Amino acid sequence: MKETRQNILNASLEVFSEKGFNQATTLEISNSAGVAEMTLFRKFQTKQNLFIETVEYALGVSFGLETEIDYQKPLVDFLKEVLHQKMLLISKHNRLVKMLIRESLSHTIPDELDVTKRISKDLMSRIETYVSMNKVHLNPEAFSEVIAGILLRYAIMEDQPIYHLIDHDEQLKYIENYINVLNV
Repeated sequence: MKETRQNILNASLEVFSEKGFNQATTLEISNSAGVAEMTLFRKFQTKQNLFIETVEYALGVSFGLETEIDYQKPLVDFLKEVLHQKMLLISKHNRLVKMLIRESLSHTIPDELDVTKRISKDLMSRIETYVSMNKVHLNPEAFSEVIAGILLRYAIMEDQPIYHLIDHDEQLKYIENYINVLNV
């Protein structure tokens, strides 16, 4: 029974990533999963439930935002860690993230799946916590907006994001280029 659910989630991930919420059909997803459309509805009840579970399945319940961060690190290292985590998430699931951004901009998905707002809120929260704990003099709102812009640029403009495929040293070099621009 779990295998059927898994097949549906895998198929819906592919179909939703390619077509988005509105253009994808439950019939197409069920056909791709090799199950009857009624089976899909028995497992998920609605297309929206399936969509939400698919996104949570792919990106983690909180879009990978629950990952731990060391707030005791120097600011530069803290920012590298935050950027690294987000770049990995975006790179691994780029088609899905791009679709979520498109759907967010057209206001066709539930607020809880608005990836742009979720990433921005998470960044703001993490930077505010860091500033508070370390008594750093910087504007958390402005700083989180700049970092969110970097991440959204990466998500949208990279044709074939490979960040998750390159070795750790190359990842660090990539992130250091952004950190240098931030001038921290």
